[in-house]
Amino acid sequence: MPNGQVTVPSGSPVLVVPANTQRLSLIIFNNGSSFIYLGGDSSITSSTGLPVDSLTPYYEDSGGQRTYLGDYYATSENSTNDVRYWERIR
Repeated sequence: MPNGQVTVPSGSPVLVVPANTQRLSLIIFNNGSSFIYLGGDSSITSSTGLPVDSLTPYYEDSGGQRTYLGDYYATSENSTNDVRYWERIR
């Protein structure tokens, strides 16, 4: 099961979890001190992304159905954040 850590800088979107056609579920955990913003491509901003608060997880689970299989990008508005992920695959 793939897992890892990514440093998400302020104002510069980075790839947190690459696309995976075998993905069944995913947890992205914001282990940083400020909000991160998630999106499906590198154009993500704090205005367009899904906000995830400090020390808060984001869950994606197929529940037996299809889940989002594409890239997950993140950016931060105020500071650099430590972001962790865990992915369950087939």
